[in-house]
Amino acid sequence: MGFEMILNLTLFLGIVLLVVAIGIRARLEDPLLLLHEPVLAVRAMVAMYVVLPAFVMLLVWLLPLQTGVGAVLLGFAVSPVLPPWAPKGAAAGGKADYVIGLQLLSTGAALVVAPLMAWIAYRAFGVAAPFDPMAMVIVLLATVVVPLAIGMGITRFQPGPAPRVAALANRAGGVLLGLGVVVLLIVHGGAILGAIGQFTLFAIVAVVLAGLLVGHLFGGPDPGNRGALASATVLRHPAIALLLATGVFPGHEATVMGAVLLYLLTALLLNVPYERWRKAVAAGQAGGADP
Repeated sequence: MGFEMILNLTLFLGIVLLVVAIGIRARLEDPLLLLHEPVLAVRAMVAMYVVLPAFVMLLVWLLPLQTGVGAVLLGFAVSPVLPPWAPKGAAAGGKADYVIGLQLLSTGAALVVAPLMAWIAYRAFGVAAPFDPMAMVIVLLATVVVPLAIGMGITRFQPGPAPRVAALANRAGGVLLGLGVVVLLIVHGGAILGAIGQFTLFAIVAVVLAGLLVGHLFGGPDPGNRGALASATVLRHPAIALLLATGVFPGHEATVMGAVLLYLLTALLLNVPYERWRKAVAAGQAGGADP
């Protein structure tokens, strides 16, 4: 087993364990919020899969980006929410039924939107995008749907040991994912530096800020939903972006990997002040409500 395979397996297991822990802790007593309030679901999907991709298309058309960077940005814009995103959604104020619903709905929507975006990109830029829908289905099933189902099944059928299993899965997943990310950054640090130039960093920052704004505006009247959707709009699944970008530009793997990692780092960093602002607003509202 080669080094890259071990690294990929470490990252995969870390993600799966974290998502299993999320599924265990969901404990949804009521139907998912996005099922019994379809207007919220439509607003969320429009923000994630119409407005943000349109902005990215415009940006890619306007800027002379490095080869492969535009495909990475378009790939992120049509990807579902990052698999272990739920704690971030909760930190931004989202309730469990909204957060889990958004995770599942975005996964389903991506199966339709990603091939459509590949076709639109071909029509707009004349770049053929070989795309294997089955590869995407396998990635989403393995990293989102199945681990969530396992976690919810553990809560349903083994409620006694479920909290201990969740804590163990969360700890082990965090260690594995953290270790994998550190090694990934060390191995591919040069690729990140190589991808920064020629408007790459500017475009990524613009996309992340636009995503936070769009998610916040489309999240509906509830402040927690707005915060969760803003976070979900920018923290997207990197594997789908890699699949799309490497399929379009097979000879530019280093630039593609660098752009993917740079996007993830930028999205995580810029999401921190947004989360703090949301918490400050919530604390101020709670304080104002006190007698």
